[in-house]
Amino acid sequence: MVFAHELDRSRYPLGARLRGICIGTWLMGAVVVGMVSPRTIAFTMPVLVLGLIASRVMREGMRPGAIAAIARQGAAGLVFGAYALASAAWAAEPMASLATSTGACVWLLIALIGAALISTEPRHNQFHMAEGLWIGLIAGLLYLLVEILSGQIIKIFLYNALHVPKSWLRPPESFTWAGGKVVAISPFDLTRSIAPIALVVWSALLCLRVTAPRSNAALWGWLIYALALGVIMLSEHETSKVAILAASIVYILSRWNSAVAAWLLRIGWVTACLAVIPVALALHRGNLHNAPWLQRTAQHRVVIWNNAAEHALKAPIAGVGAGMMYRLNEEGAMRAPTQEPLPANAPHAHNVFLQTWFELGAIGAALLALLGLGVIEGIRHVASPSQPYGHATLAAAMCLMAASYGMWQAWFLAMFAMAAICYRLAVGVNVRAS
Repeated sequence: MVFAHELDRSRYPLGARLRGICIGTWLMGAVVVGMVSPRTIAFTMPVLVLGLIASRVMREGMRPGAIAAIARQGAAGLVFGAYALASAAWAAEPMASLATSTGACVWLLIALIGAALISTEPRHNQFHMAEGLWIGLIAGLLYLLVEILSGQIIKIFLYNALHVPKSWLRPPESFTWAGGKVVAISPFDLTRSIAPIALVVWSALLCLRVTAPRSNAALWGWLIYALALGVIMLSEHETSKVAILAASIVYILSRWNSAVAAWLLRIGWVTACLAVIPVALALHRGNLHNAPWLQRTAQHRVVIWNNAAEHALKAPIAGVGAGMMYRLNEEGAMRAPTQEPLPANAPHAHNVFLQTWFELGAIGAALLALLGLGVIEGIRHVASPSQPYGHATLAAAMCLMAASYGMWQAWFLAMFAMAAICYRLAVGVNVRAS
């Protein structure tokens, strides 16, 4: 159970705070477990939202007006989701496309509903949830630090102690076996665990402004930031390294002038959505995939992006349908027309903006641009001290979207839903701070 901080216990006895304690404890566990096994976020976030719904119903009921308010807040996202659903009509495999886009819409609704509900929780409940967030982040970061420095000694011990079958561990090339036991795990196995850090850390730091033990917010903030930065830099996840550095720069800029930071994000987001194809083609034609100073994984990204961009131009207006890049890759239709030094075909583009163009075309890219602009506008309407943390979170999200995982993966979508919910919690607990 998370602890109470600066709460009037006579005014808010344990019974009045029980829902906040339960939800805060669940959030704490979700953050920790999510950094141990990121795929669990796809389970813990829906449960969290169900808890918030139950709390709202027990408190005052779910009025129709609340649903309408949620719809207004996420109008651009809902339109994007509706178009993704509609794309099944012209997809080569309509049912597969419909299933993919339905899953994305569910995550969009989870993010909207969760963010809306958590911001309406009473202050005493929000304190418990906010404490749960940053306590969970610290625990998760310490776990990852131990794993990185020890060669994943904890995982190796647990896999062997629990006699986990070899067939359960994926991908198999990441695990070294000897005598029927796991003896080594590739450091790349931790990359998914690193991805949520750059997103969640900013909300945790914002929560600390009013929930830090003994009001030492600055000290605790620097400790958590340094720990997050250290874990990311020690890891093998290069995209997260770019994300935390870019987010830090945007945070500093926003502290100086939030309007300038907002415009920088608008320009960056619209450019990423609408100009990703010519940029991807230009990187390849600039021979960056053979640049000796570029890491091999980055070189491979350039090859994959170029191939995806060339195929995207075959259906530039409406795309080929949500989720169809994976199907086309399975069928062998994603082969590059020319010989490449690295494999050009991939189940996804490793770039959400490019995959949007490929599967949803220019229409989808325009709707995604509107979605991001709506998020930036939403950040503009929160209290000024909270805006830099929102800008930093969005900057980190843009980096992770630009060079990371497939846009329809459940855990990946759940990670962004978690970031949205955590940020709304952080904004709310700061607004209500006395």
